[in-house]
Amino acid sequence: MAEPSAILPLLAVVYGSGWVVPASVGVLLLAALAAVCWLRPYWPLRVFLWFVTHSIYWLRVLGRPNIPTKGAALLVCNHVSYVDWLLLMASQRRFIRFVVWAGFTKTWGLRRVLQWGGCIPIDGGGGPRAVVKSLRAASDALARGELVCIFAEGRFTQTGLMLPFHRGFEQIVKKCQAPIIPVCLDQVWGSIFSYYSGKIFWKIPLEIPYHVTVAFGEPMPNDTKAADVRQAVQKLSADCSIARSKQRVPVHRQFVRIAKRSFFRPCFSDSTLKDQELTYGRTLAAVLCLTREMRPLLGEAPMVGVWLPSSMGAAVTNIVLAILGKTSVNLNYTSAPDAVQSALRQCGCTTVLTSKRFMARLKLEPGPGVTLLYLEDFREKISKSKRARAWLMALLTPTFALERWVLGLSRHTIKDLATIIFSSGSTGEPKGVMLTHGNIAANAESLIQAAGLEARDRLLGVLPLFHSFGYTVTLWAPLQLGASVIYHADPRQAKEIGELCKTYRCTLFVSTATFLRFCLRKCEPDDFKTLRILMCGAEKLPQALAQEFQKKFGVLPLEGYGCTELSPVAAANIPDKVINDFRQIMNKPGTVGQPVPGVAARVVDPDTRQTLPVGAEGLLLIHGANVMQGYLGQPELTAQVVHDGWYVTGDMAKIDDDGFITLTGRLSRFAKIGGEMAPLEKIEEVLNEVLGTTERVAAVTCVPDEARGERLVVLYLEQPLAQLGFDVPKWWQAVNGRGLPNLWVPGQRDFYPVAEMPLLGSGKLDLKGLKDRALELAVNAKRS
Repeated sequence: MAEPSAILPLLAVVYGSGWVVPASVGVLLLAALAAVCWLRPYWPLRVFLWFVTHSIYWLRVLGRPNIPTKGAALLVCNHVSYVDWLLLMASQRRFIRFVVWAGFTKTWGLRRVLQWGGCIPIDGGGGPRAVVKSLRAASDALARGELVCIFAEGRFTQTGLMLPFHRGFEQIVKKCQAPIIPVCLDQVWGSIFSYYSGKIFWKIPLEIPYHVTVAFGEPMPNDTKAADVRQAVQKLSADCSIARSKQRVPVHRQFVRIAKRSFFRPCFSDSTLKDQELTYGRTLAAVLCLTREMRPLLGEAPMVGVWLPSSMGAAVTNIVLAILGKTSVNLNYTSAPDAVQSALRQCGCTTVLTSKRFMARLKLEPGPGVTLLYLEDFREKISKSKRARAWLMALLTPTFALERWVLGLSRHTIKDLATIIFSSGSTGEPKGVMLTHGNIAANAESLIQAAGLEARDRLLGVLPLFHSFGYTVTLWAPLQLGASVIYHADPRQAKEIGELCKTYRCTLFVSTATFLRFCLRKCEPDDFKTLRILMCGAEKLPQALAQEFQKKFGVLPLEGYGCTELSPVAAANIPDKVINDFRQIMNKPGTVGQPVPGVAARVVDPDTRQTLPVGAEGLLLIHGANVMQGYLGQPELTAQVVHDGWYVTGDMAKIDDDGFITLTGRLSRFAKIGGEMAPLEKIEEVLNEVLGTTERVAAVTCVPDEARGERLVVLYLEQPLAQLGFDVPKWWQAVNGRGLPNLWVPGQRDFYPVAEMPLLGSGKLDLKGLKDRALELAVNAKRS
């Protein structure tokens, strides 16, 4: 064979000198490249993918060692966009044979690319034989030791949430020993090739390069059920969210960036100041002024108390504290003075920010050594000229200069504490929950994706900021994308809330079942007609209440789930979405929804903590970047509820094949009677159901009993019971006829009337107060 150095002289002799030789070499190279592309098209495609994933996309791969270097494996992946298979192909070196929808092969250009990639087309509309043929082809590929990948959802997600997994892939691995490897595509939702914003293509890229992650999970046995594989993919989603924590920025830093981009968009409105609306620019200017005034007065103390209702003032105050590097402690003004003083002592707060107007309504007794600073005093110090200069600075200063040099935000990290929220104390003494900027940012990101929040949305904020739903959902989440919030201080004032929603044409409302009952009685039918989503949390949403609300207002309340320790949103029902005549089911009445993106859930045995199969009832655990840092000053208690990144909720639940969570009770809301467990929530539900009302007339708890360990006690509202045409004997008879086990039926002597139910500031039933009151009544009854 001729040496390469002899080729050029040979060509020179044949063709002469000049440009002919290099041109001939170029032709030969192009011919060789064309031959390679034709004979081995997979490798040029990989070169192209390498270029794409290092320019347009920026690809990160997790768990690559979980892919065997040789031998068969079935990859089961979520389906987010048109380019999912290309991203997977670029994520590792082995050849992957994809099972894809046959409709793609009908487009000439795409058909050729799919053929190059060795894809196996499958057509559900072609009948059972066509499907079986495709599945057999995939199984044969596994038998040859190849990697096969299937998108088990069968189509793209339209919301960013996973669809149910079809069970067809179970047949592919049924006859071979190939392991199943769960795969998660993270952050692909939002790219121009996904259904983000309701359409494919023709979208402006959110960023270039666009960061995406491919995560490979640990191999699973070949007989693993589809629902269990789906849970494994959901867990990978949570792992990805944790892994990219460093990519996030503190929530107040994101606010500054959004404020610069949305300078003239509305940001905050307030029912107490109806003629005043803060744009993002004015809000940023107010933050600049207050930052300068507050800095010397707050000193070096890391935590600052806030005694303010849900309002523009409270929102701006929390932003200012975050920018100053302080941890805000929004105090619960519905708590007893001792509880408030305890919170201040635990946090070491020496300063509380409040207003004279609010203090006149609800006076704070902070205890010794605590200084009160009033917002009205700061307002008086800020002249019109100072406001004008701050507004011009906010408008004209480049974002990077504003962040780094004016506000000094470059030293702030997502690991910094954003807030301490004291838990409601429904089952015990309040505890300080430490939430970082990373917790809040991750949860806001999950909520925005799940609910499809956009800058044009208007949120109705009535939950107080000492409530985790109020703090994350109605303060920081809208500020992360440029949406606006309308605040009202008292969630019980239903008439005013309805008028606000109608006036400002709100699109999202977060509330509780208790407060919805007020709206049902006092609001007009067209008050909530502009709402796109009405989300309820903190307590169980009775389906009768939801249906009655929908009948009157035309909007269906949807139940979500979370708690302070989870920043707080963990799962949610959202409205079904229809695109191209396909409805993606996102709401199952009676459940609390499925985990939001970046969050995983599983059910374990309460005693052994072994993971239970899908559909079994057990203790609910939650995993994700939203899990709290811990309890303030209580590392032992933190260790009891957080294990390997999983938070033990204390709720009993079951998860169905589609990932929807049904709460069945609270682990602590069981009575142990004669060695048997009686679910208090179930009994409470029956007690209220037989009355035929959506109101909470009865609540159930338990007290010690010498003979059987514990016994059930019912507290009820006497006047509503009489208005419904019941007395205790008639009521008890109706409950007894519902087929409950005898141990679950309270004795008639254990029904006690009360003037009102003990409630927390969120409207949630105060379980500790309920138990204390029941014990007091039971002791008094025994004495008499």
